[in-house]
Amino acid sequence: MKGTYDIVNQRDKTLRQIPLTAGAHWENVSWTMNGHPYEPENRSHLYVFSPSPALAPGGSTKIGFAFEGRYPNGISENGGGREEFILPSGVVLTSFRPSFAPVVGFIEQVGIDKDNKYETKEYPDDFYLGPTDPAFGTSRPFTTHLRITAPDAYTINSVGVLEKDEVVDGKRIVEWRSDQPVRFFNVVAGKWAVRRGHDTAVYYHPTHTYNIDEISEGLDAARKYYSEWFCSYPWKELKLSEFPSLSSYAQGFPTDITFSEGIGFLTRSDPQADVAFLVTAHESAHQWWGNILTPGKGPGGNILSEGMAHFSTTLLFEQVKGTRGRIEFLKGIENRYETRRRKDSERPLVKIDGSQDGDTTVTYDKGGWVFWMLLRQMGREQTLAGLKEFIRQYKDGPDYPVLQDFVATMRGFAKDKAAYDAFVKQWFFEVVVPEYRLSSAERKPTGQADASDVSVHVENAGTGRATVEVAAAVGDRYGTDGKASTDYRDARTSVELGSGEAKDVTIHCSFKPDRVFVDPDALVLQLRRKLAVIRF
Repeated sequence: MKGTYDIVNQRDKTLRQIPLTAGAHWENVSWTMNGHPYEPENRSHLYVFSPSPALAPGGSTKIGFAFEGRYPNGISENGGGREEFILPSGVVLTSFRPSFAPVVGFIEQVGIDKDNKYETKEYPDDFYLGPTDPAFGTSRPFTTHLRITAPDAYTINSVGVLEKDEVVDGKRIVEWRSDQPVRFFNVVAGKWAVRRGHDTAVYYHPTHTYNIDEISEGLDAARKYYSEWFCSYPWKELKLSEFPSLSSYAQGFPTDITFSEGIGFLTRSDPQADVAFLVTAHESAHQWWGNILTPGKGPGGNILSEGMAHFSTTLLFEQVKGTRGRIEFLKGIENRYETRRRKDSERPLVKIDGSQDGDTTVTYDKGGWVFWMLLRQMGREQTLAGLKEFIRQYKDGPDYPVLQDFVATMRGFAKDKAAYDAFVKQWFFEVVVPEYRLSSAERKPTGQADASDVSVHVENAGTGRATVEVAAAVGDRYGTDGKASTDYRDARTSVELGSGEAKDVTIHCSFKPDRVFVDPDALVLQLRRKLAVIRF
């Protein structure tokens, strides 16, 4: 590896030291500063540079680096998978860790494990006032230019656009350049086939064809609709690259999504679990929520990345797969939230920082649900207009947003400010989850053909206040193929209940229902949904 970083002081104070984090696997390391050999202070692979003179605001210096290494450098002590690697089966390298390039700054997680942790930082309630640093990546976007050499059988992808791809003496040489600034970058390689869509591409193992249609469909749809809903996609191409399942995850780097074979390419999809589409939609959403709009560092920040990605996936499911797809996705993440949350220690969304057990499902699953319910509360047109303004306002920094900033921006687009404030108070600043229970259900014929009146007692045994629909229905709403059934019929009424409140409701049906249940369209996050049904 050999390269340079152009370091610019974009702060309003003099920069006296520049830390770069290097990898423990690096060998034969050498550094330069402004083209001259330089020996930085080495603090256990944290290299500290002291430019002379110090960098005044707007000042710059060029730091060069060169090293050799193997990654991974042998087998790990405890075995297990790898998130990054250079192996014959494929290559995955990211700028989040110093696997193949220095990380600018100090990585807080280095040396931290279950037996060696520091206490979670306590943030004051007003921490977000004034400029807030980004949750990940650099405080300013930058341009990249990478030149990579590999055996000619491999395709090599990175962020931006491919400017060169040639084979010389059995070696493939590629050059990737960012066509718009980025905050992080990656390198991924494999022996792939490619499926091209509408300014999209899916790179996949030639034998892993099972879900390529669905993944390509999701990638095309994400680029089209997210651009319409949030803001125009700034880069030329959106591509997705498969890698071996040494680890089961996906990451949405600018223009280049990495996607483990184990969570989409080799999974079985059906109308109740479109896994390949789900992961594609979620990771594509990070082009907007994470890359174009980078959240701020602190409680509630990452929900604007992961929760928003789940919210975006919800919208895309409904757009592409219809109401059934959207309902099944929401019910799936609701069930995961219910089973993985920590009731006794769960904190409000504005306090979630990822440090506590149960924070992950709140960040992804509850976060996505709350954004979906906010859209229902505000209205689709007002919500999408607010999201566009939110991205426009914060996408370029230097102040990176957390949930409090989001709430403030979106309020300007709410028609009913009092209703908006009430929603925000309980769903963002408190911990509430309704739980609906049905009892004393009766079905009585009205004397007109098969018409019936259904009466039922509805109780909110959970927390929070919400308006929920109660439906009486007959038949299956969707067939095994996922399509709407012509035999299904329902009738509905709505009821608003706070914590501990209950009401008796009556539903008038022009048919003979076989059951009564709560929230048929999955509009309200709740606990024990499967139990909120009575069959006749």
